Amino acid sequence: MTSTFREELCALENPFAPPEETEKLFLQALRESFVEQRRIHPFLLEMDQAREVHPEKIASLEEAFRIPPLYVGTLKIHDFLSVPQEDVVLTLTSSGTSGQRTKLHFDAPSLKRMETLSQHIFSALGYGSSKPAHYLLFSYDREEASDVGTSWSTEQKMACAPAASVHWLLKRDSTGSFSFNLPAAAQLIIDLASEGPLRFLGFPAFVHTALKEAKRRHPSLQVDPESFVIAGGGWKNHAGEPMTQRDFSRFVEESCGLPVCNLRDIFGMAEHGVPYGACSLGHHHVPACARLGVVDPLTLEPLGLGREGLLLLLSPWNSAQPNQSILSTDVAVLQENCPCGLPGTYIASVRRGGTQKHKGCAIAAQEILDRMRSAS
Repeated sequence: MTSTFREELCALENPFAPPEETEKLFLQALRESFVEQRRIHPFLLEMDQAREVHPEKIASLEEAFRIPPLYVGTLKIHDFLSVPQEDVVLTLTSSGTSGQRTKLHFDAPSLKRMETLSQHIFSALGYGSSKPAHYLLFSYDREEASDVGTSWSTEQKMACAPAASVHWLLKRDSTGSFSFNLPAAAQLIIDLASEGPLRFLGFPAFVHTALKEAKRRHPSLQVDPESFVIAGGGWKNHAGEPMTQRDFSRFVEESCGLPVCNLRDIFGMAEHGVPYGACSLGHHHVPACARLGVVDPLTLEPLGLGREGLLLLLSPWNSAQPNQSILSTDVAVLQENCPCGLPGTYIASVRRGGTQKHKGCAIAAQEILDRMRSAS
C-alpha cells in the first residue's frame, strides 16, 4: 500500500518549513503508517492495548509520542520485515566489522522516499554546489561494503556536488578486514589541494588523522575555499578521544584553511534512517518528515525542551519495516528556533547513554585506527 500522505510528506521541497505548517500532513502520514504496520504485525496492537492508546486516532504530536516505540536494541535482533522478501530492493547494516547488526530494509517506494527527502534536506542546509569536486571518502569502499549503511549514505551525499574524482579510503586488505592507508590518504590530499574543491565525507577520526599527516608533510597546505566536509559518526580525533564540533572545525581550518562554515555533521541511526544535518552553527535540525522527543528512561513520559532524556524518533517514511517510532539509547536535549534562522526543533546535544557500548559503524571504524596505533 502506498500512502498518498506519506509520499507528499517525503517529497516536500522545503523540508524545514515551520513545523506548524506541516504538522497536519505529518500526523496524517503517521496514522496511515501506524495502521498499515499494525495490520502486518499484531504484536504492535498488543503493545498499544497494554498502554491504552489508539494509533489510528492520534490527533496531536503529544499523542503520537505516547504510542509504544520499538526499542533500538530489539531491531538488532529481529528484522520485522513488512513486505515480501522479493520486494526488498536494498538491505543495509549498521556495522562495518563485527558486533550486533541492525538491518534496514527498503522496498522500492521507501528507497525513493529516502533518497528524495535526503537530497531535499542536504540542499536546504546549503550542502550543495554546482562546482565539480574531488571526493575523499573516509568510509568503507562501496564496492566492498555494498550493504553497510554508512557507505550507502556517504554515496548519497555525493549528489550534493558533481564529482571530479572519487576516492574511497577504507578498503579491504589481504586479511579481508578493512584498513586505512594513512600515507596514501595524506598524499592524496596534498596532490589534489590545488586541483579544485575537495569534499571530505565520512568518519571524522579518519579525516583528522589524514589532515594531521598531510599537514606534517606539507606545512603550507591550503585547500580551495569551496571545499566542504560532511562528517558522520561522532567527533573524534586520531586517538579516538572525543572532540567538540568547534574543536574539530578549528583543527580542520588550521590544518588546511577550509572555512569553518563549510564543515558540517550529520546525525542519524540505521534503525530510523532519517538524516539530521547540521546548520552552520552545528545544530542538527529536524526535517518535516520526522519529529523528535525526549522521554524519561524509566516511565517513558515525554520531557520538555531543554531537558535531557532518551531520544525518541518518529517518521512514517518506511513501508518495509515497523520503525515508525524508535526509542534509542542516545541521551539528548532538544531546543527550538536556532539562531541560524531555521524554524522548528533541533538537537542541542546528544550522547550515548547506558553502561554498554552499542556497536555501530563509527565504533567499528575507530577500531581500525586502534589497530594502526597498536601496530606502530
